[in-house]
Amino acid sequence: MSQNKEKRAELESQAAEIQEQLTETVTEYKKVGNQLLIAGGIVAGGYLLYSMFSGSKKKGSFVSDAIKSYALALALSYAKDLLVDYLASLEAETETAVTVEDSTVNP
Repeated sequence: MSQNKEKRAELESQAAEIQEQLTETVTEYKKVGNQLLIAGGIVAGGYLLYSMFSGSKKKGSFVSDAIKSYALALALSYAKDLLVDYLASLEAETETAVTVEDSTVNP
């Protein structure tokens, strides 16, 4: 009977560990998804602004061309900043995971 209890406790411990890992993975996916949605929204918004101002085939005025270019550059710059921040955080997480993995392998 005690052997069954020990096995059950071991399995419950493994289940809790797996559940914690899954929770962490889902949290990471949510964070990545949110950042990608924001970046995609900015790019889409920039494109919509650009297409809104450049709807006609005729040559636009200098002022409207400058506003379109500035709005598009601003949106793309913000999207670039978000992507760079995301890549930096991903790199930091990878380095942390490798460091933790190395410390457990080579105590």
